Amino acid sequence: MREAVIAEVSTQLSEVVGVIERHLEPTLLAVHLYGSAVDGGLKPHSD
Repeated sequence: MREAVIAEVSTQLSEVVGVIERHLEPTLLAVHLYGSAVDGGLKPHSD
């Protein structure tokens, strides 16, 4: 499993987390990354 988020995703991730925090901060416990984009990138015939 990858330990760090690649730079291309990091900026977009920070922006998305900021939006989520503005709306859900009192109840937000975690943000979970899921999918092929965070697990080695898109491949032919993947999602």
